[in-house]
Amino acid sequence: MPLINEFWDPWIWFGYGSLGLATILVSLVYVLSGFLMNDRMKTWAKMELTEILYSAIIIVLALSAVKTVDAVVQGSLGVSNVPAVGTPASCYAPGETTAFVPTRDTGVFGSATYYRCLNICGDGIANDPDSIYHNIDSCHMRLGVWYLREIFDEAKDFAFNIYIDYIYTSMIAEFTINIEFLFEKAGFFTFNPWRGFFTMENTVKEQVFDWTMKIMTLTKFQEVMLHFISMALFPAMFVTGVILRTFTFTRRLGGLLLAMAIALYFIFPAFYAFGALVMLDIKGQAYEDWINNAEANPQGTDNPNPPVANTMYLAGDFAVMGGDFSTREAVDELRYFEGQSPDDHLRYMEQGDARYIPRFDLSTDEYSDESGLTQEEVDELQSNALESAREAGDSWFDKVSRRGKDSDFITFAWERNGPVETLSRITFWSLFFSLFSIIGTIAAIRSLSITFGGDIEIAGLTRLI
Repeated sequence: MPLINEFWDPWIWFGYGSLGLATILVSLVYVLSGFLMNDRMKTWAKMELTEILYSAIIIVLALSAVKTVDAVVQGSLGVSNVPAVGTPASCYAPGETTAFVPTRDTGVFGSATYYRCLNICGDGIANDPDSIYHNIDSCHMRLGVWYLREIFDEAKDFAFNIYIDYIYTSMIAEFTINIEFLFEKAGFFTFNPWRGFFTMENTVKEQVFDWTMKIMTLTKFQEVMLHFISMALFPAMFVTGVILRTFTFTRRLGGLLLAMAIALYFIFPAFYAFGALVMLDIKGQAYEDWINNAEANPQGTDNPNPPVANTMYLAGDFAVMGGDFSTREAVDELRYFEGQSPDDHLRYMEQGDARYIPRFDLSTDEYSDESGLTQEEVDELQSNALESAREAGDSWFDKVSRRGKDSDFITFAWERNGPVETLSRITFWSLFFSLFSIIGTIAAIRSLSITFGGDIEIAGLTRLI
């Protein structure tokens, strides 16, 4: 494997040199045991010669054996590091690792180049040096990274939908009415008539959003960890373990490092890769319905990636105070946020330069240019504008005060495809495979460490799990 070669080549002389030095020292001990007629020394020397021979075999097979193990892992998953030559398979085809992958993040949703049908294990997805898959050679590792990125993106969309809805209900809950009494002694009192309608659902939204952000953080951590294992930890730990395995006093440490390197690179991501294959199969079954369902996917072919967890937006439009907010608007607004430069985002925050988020506009179009009008006409125009604004405000506040309207989210929260069920799905996809990955990795380290003559005293980790 290229990365192991890069780490191994500068140290190959050290590995062979340490083997030669160890052989000479053990031979001297063996000869000395004959002069001293010490059977214990002779037995120890024979055992050490066996260990040195074992270390030499490990060094010789270091590169070829890793490639073989890599091929075995890919074969067990039914995938290949080198896709078959021929006509490219269609996306989400059974038995294939092709998927619609976002190739750029510019905030312009719907571009023909935003999603491309690429083979996750092929060269096209990793050619760009900026690609997250660049320099990741093994298919199972790429599948693991793709799987975690899909979960993160779905959690991100879900959190954004909750955020949009929370903006309005949190603001409405703080609306106040001031009543003043003016007589000999003045006084007033304030009450919040709508807080009771929205306090509970705002609490639910806060908890859902908070948990989703934790899931996103955990998922991104796992993705970064897979990338770090592939790019740095595995080759460095593998080569270091091989070198330390040649010395008597560091043999147990070297064997443990070898076991950890192999388990972290092959066993740990293999469970994520299995999850990715399950996810690809689910997306393949849902693809046609997803593309042809204008309500669930108003973007059509511009959004060819069906969800597996975030189904909250399958109802199309979802109600917010003051009107409805469509899935199309939510996705467009999110992509717009993602593509903003720091200057654009600052302007957005300062000027409220939102494109799709509905605002409570109580203004009127009746008030126009006053030039050429008499004072009476200006007064009448302003009076009509004020009356229109007051009527709009009264109508909107009337909607807010309807109890049935206010309780929509609470009833929706527990329904099928509602926020709670969607969050449960995201939690499952984020934690289920990672749990078995950790358990399997620890078990593999214990078994492989014995094979390589390493330390097996990791019972503390086992008890922790």
